[in-house]
Amino acid sequence: MKRIIFLIFLLPFAAQAGPDAKRTDAITRIGDIGQFAIPFSALVYSMAIQDWQGVGQLGLSTGAAMGTTYVLKYTVREERPYQPEDSKGQTFPSGHTAMAFSGAGFWQRRYGWAVGAPMYLAASFVGYSRVHSNMHYSQDVIAGAAIGIGFNYLFTTRYNDAGRNISISPTDGGAMLRFNTIF
Repeated sequence: MKRIIFLIFLLPFAAQAGPDAKRTDAITRIGDIGQFAIPFSALVYSMAIQDWQGVGQLGLSTGAAMGTTYVLKYTVREERPYQPEDSKGQTFPSGHTAMAFSGAGFWQRRYGWAVGAPMYLAASFVGYSRVHSNMHYSQDVIAGAAIGIGFNYLFTTRYNDAGRNISISPTDGGAMLRFNTIF
């Protein structure tokens, strides 16, 4: 299991944009969705269990991560590997990756590794998608991940409610996110 997790985190380094446009488009779309789905799932769960302190910590850590990301994008002004006209000099750091890892970092810091590890895997795929689609260099993705995780270490505390539990289990075709609570 440790090898699989290690290999998933190495995906952004191994990614190469290929000529297969349909494959690149699908991977890019999944990454585009994942950047929002990961933090949004944390928001929905925190609200569902009425963890209002967690909602505030998620907002603070994600807001700080995205604010830092965009300040860096407009001050560093590094060119993308593929430079579309609407994003001149906005590659460092990866905003998609910062957002995804902000959500994953929140899941891990607030609710534990049982759900945090799969979220980190999903966030790693978002980073992979950015390099694979030739929109970012590996260092952009690493910086975005560090920013997203780092602010959670500053602002997110562990949720402590013995009556509630969250876990992820593999199923035939995917995974099941399970929420348990005691009434």
